[in-house]
Amino acid sequence: MICDSIRNRHLYAGIAPEIKMALDYCAKMYEEGFREGDDVLADNVTMKCHPVTTRPMSALTWEAHHRAIDIHFIVEGGEKIGYTNLRNLTVTEDHPDQDYMLLKGTGDFITLKPGDFMLTFPEDAHAPSMTDGEPETYNKIVAKIFL
Repeated sequence: MICDSIRNRHLYAGIAPEIKMALDYCAKMYEEGFREGDDVLADNVTMKCHPVTTRPMSALTWEAHHRAIDIHFIVEGGEKIGYTNLRNLTVTEDHPDQDYMLLKGTGDFITLKPGDFMLTFPEDAHAPSMTDGEPETYNKIVAKIFL
């Protein structure tokens, strides 16, 4: 798991060209203004740009992917997002054909604010769009990268 500001995206460009491509897209959207919709940047890189509503911690659901790398990027607003290694959780549902699994257990949480991103790899379970307060709608980009 990597969590940082989009202004530091150059530090992660060497991991894979697809990650650089997705982070550059997020930076452009942040600078030019949010535009709702989905974009395909390459055969293995999709961007989902949509308003999202936070969920109370009582609705916590952990998810992870078999192959996909996710980038969660906040354009406006913010969220708490949970993270932990898969080994710390128990799988409750597994859907390898759809590249996701649901899990239960505990982990840690951080707050993402405008300009922040979290990059999760297949071993990183995450619980996005959480809040301790009242639900709020915010603008977020989720990149799916299949390497």
